[in-house]
Amino acid sequence: MTPAAELKRTPLFDVHTGCKAKMVDFGGWNMPVQYSSILEEHAAVRTAVDANLPIYPIT
Repeated sequence: MTPAAELKRTPLFDVHTGCKAKMVDFGGWNMPVQYSSILEEHAAVRTAVDANLPIYPIT
């Protein structure tokens, strides 16, 4: 694990932290892994799905 002071930052670091992202060490980079609670993110994805998208049967 890299000390926090030595982690590299992407050009979007300020955007991620401005959105209150939980940042973690990922291969020496300070990367976002979560923006809100798991349940809130799950609900956002499930409710944002377009109901008109085709559903392909698994055959």
